[in-house]
Amino acid sequence: MNPKLIAKAVDAMASGDMMKLMELIPLERSRDGEWFVMEGPILPLMMNPLGIMHGGVTAFIFDSAMGWSIAESTGRQVVTVQMNVHYLSPGKGQRFRVFARPTHLGKQTAVAEAYVENDEGRRFAQATGTFFYTGEPAIRVESK
Repeated sequence: MNPKLIAKAVDAMASGDMMKLMELIPLERSRDGEWFVMEGPILPLMMNPLGIMHGGVTAFIFDSAMGWSIAESTGRQVVTVQMNVHYLSPGKGQRFRVFARPTHLGKQTAVAEAYVENDEGRRFAQATGTFFYTGEPAIRVESK
């Protein structure tokens, strides 16, 4: 692997800015207002040795998108309690788009669901997650 890429990854992890490293961009709410949409390129650093998006990267993307959907809906910061990911097909392509939405907003916890598709519209994974409210206000993520 490219040493400059490794240094970039280490710096991003140390600063907590993995979204910037992966060029994960919050876009918008879907036309129906139900789904929160994020997108980004499928970068070489995201690939596993088989040439497909690494499962851990996919899980990170889901965690970020579902957490964002809850924070935007409630104005409250959350942390992940549990997440379940289903890998449906190889994550290949030039770009991905992830769609996330809260399905339950309780007093102490929230539940969300998400799916990710490539630039050809092929869904390659889906997830659900449970999140706990930290008691802090949400950190607003600027969308495109």
